[in-house]
Amino acid sequence: MKILLIEDNQDHRELIEEYCSHAFGNDCDILSFDKLKSGLDALDTTSFDIALIDLSLPDSCAEDTELALENLDTHIPIIVLTSLNDEMLGQNLIQKGAQDFLPKDSLNSALLHRIINYSIERKKGQFSLEQRAIDQQTFCISLSHDFKAPIRNISQLTKILKSRLEEKNSFEEGDNLLFSKIDERLSTMNRLIDGLYNYILTEELHPAPDNSVDLNNIISELEQLLTNVNGKNVTIKYGELPVIKGNDTQIYLLLQNILENAIKFCRVDPVIIITSKSDESSTFSGLFRHKITISDNGIGIDKQYLKDVFNPFRKLHSDSDYPGSGLGLSVVERIIYNHGGKIWIDSDKNKGTSITLAFP
Repeated sequence: MKILLIEDNQDHRELIEEYCSHAFGNDCDILSFDKLKSGLDALDTTSFDIALIDLSLPDSCAEDTELALENLDTHIPIIVLTSLNDEMLGQNLIQKGAQDFLPKDSLNSALLHRIINYSIERKKGQFSLEQRAIDQQTFCISLSHDFKAPIRNISQLTKILKSRLEEKNSFEEGDNLLFSKIDERLSTMNRLIDGLYNYILTEELHPAPDNSVDLNNIISELEQLLTNVNGKNVTIKYGELPVIKGNDTQIYLLLQNILENAIKFCRVDPVIIITSKSDESSTFSGLFRHKITISDNGIGIDKQYLKDVFNPFRKLHSDSDYPGSGLGLSVVERIIYNHGGKIWIDSDKNKGTSITLAFP
């Protein structure tokens, strides 16, 4: 176990070194520094299993050390040592990149052994998740570019082929139908790629909780976009909606998916009613402050299938009846959970659907 220790108090340093030696025995190699800069320089140039860093040092006050840890780019897990037994301080340090914090007056060999091992495992898990995020981000880019390029190419080639056949009067019975089927399949592939892109992207994105998102502006934009879809006259009715905290791009995508579903799964001109309820004391539904309900006059969902509608690729209808990727509501569910919210769906066959979104 190779340990970096940054601690300026000699008594504390000797005690921590002793605890580490007892905890890990002969398999313990400790490199100690009494200043933050020299310790972090060593962190850049030397391989360690763990770093134990005092919060207040001769060349760095507590606030400066916190800032340095926040800006630190390292795969080495960090445990902050402090003379203050302050839970809020500890939570703040962990949010800024530390794996854990230890009040010095609580230290002993057994605790140090356990916390160090746990921190190393947590950092490995965090690194693995970060790598997965990078891989999925790369896949998202590939979906939106590399996967769609050959589809566009096929579409262009079929148009050229169709044009040449028309010029030569070489069309035979049924050829137009075949070209229509090719176009339909290409559209299906594009929808599937778009659905997958949004599904994967919403797993990687997290809301910015300090952003104010005005739902009135989003619904107004979507209303202009969706007023006339596939020859249907769409009516969207809503009163004053709340301003919530979150990621405006994700909230837009969430509401777009719900409204497009309400329009698609409707045999008549769609009428969508959006209502809201806010409680400043957050007394309803646990800690949820805002509830938004979106109701439609569509074909509804048989109650036996309600539990399945959020499953990826779960489609209750054939593509010929209602084309889609089967990922819309999965994206909706991910976004609402990203925002610490909850979603309910109430529906019955031929009686429309109501979706309620609850936000903190």
